Amino acid sequence: MLINQRRPTVAVLMATYNGSPWINDQIDSILNQTSVDITVYVSDDMSEDATYTYLLDRAEVSSQLIILPQKERYGSAGKNFYRLIKDVNTTDFDYIAFADQDDIWDQHKLIRHIKLMQDNNVCAVSSNVIAFWPDGKTKLIDKSQPQRELDFLFESAGPGCTFLMTSWLVSEVKKLLIDSSSVASQVALHDWLVYAVCRASGKKWLIDSKPSLHYRQHDKNVVGANSGLKAMLSRLRKVSNGWYRREVLKVLAVSYQLSNNPKLLNISSLLEKSDVVSRIKLLRFIPQARRKMTDCLFLALMIIFGLF
Repeated sequence: MLINQRRPTVAVLMATYNGSPWINDQIDSILNQTSVDITVYVSDDMSEDATYTYLLDRAEVSSQLIILPQKERYGSAGKNFYRLIKDVNTTDFDYIAFADQDDIWDQHKLIRHIKLMQDNNVCAVSSNVIAFWPDGKTKLIDKSQPQRELDFLFESAGPGCTFLMTSWLVSEVKKLLIDSSSVASQVALHDWLVYAVCRASGKKWLIDSKPSLHYRQHDKNVVGANSGLKAMLSRLRKVSNGWYRREVLKVLAVSYQLSNNPKLLNISSLLEKSDVVSRIKLLRFIPQARRKMTDCLFLALMIIFGLF
């Protein structure tokens, strides 16, 4: 049963940058969602192609599309989404969704996830996706392994473009982003931050095994399908050059701010050190750090060999 027997309202937050080849298909797939009332808010990161002009023109004929004024170059999808979270008033909406510029949503994505949220009493839903390439190749990207106690410290709940969240959760993230004492705005990946805020606050998150969208793959993807040798080497670089460790420490700081869980403080103190004893102590948390066992093994090896 839907809220008060009416159509749920959803604010879709879309970040764009040089998306001309794909954005029309994506907006069509969002506006064609069934059984919901949608408003799409778009923040364009100073595109150098025709994306912004297209958006302004389409907004002229669609009241469901609101284009935020260009303010500055954010330089990353994460910062662009943070701008959307801070600048869009989402308090009057039942739900808030993230959207990339280049995917194609299943027609029933939102209403299915709304029902899942209501039936399971959760604050957010994410899902698996079907990655697809220009040559027709497709692949299931499976992120629906059972959640672990501490996985939110080390990974997101899956692609942010699948996220559907309560207004409460997005408001909590907004508070952190505008709090000068918090490092939340420094977390590089917006989807990871949102997942951590939800879980650290003691709220439930559901990861749906059914794919909710087609996840377009091209040479300009920020993250992409994250599979194959190229993706593996990219992950290895991010671990060995310290990027991943620094991001985990930021997420830990935000999570501890919300929960005051002494276990988080313990993990943070171990990560601040690089000695052998600290690395060995850190290993006991690995089974709860990632959802996939292969990812747990990879992280354990990085810690053992001093690369993390």
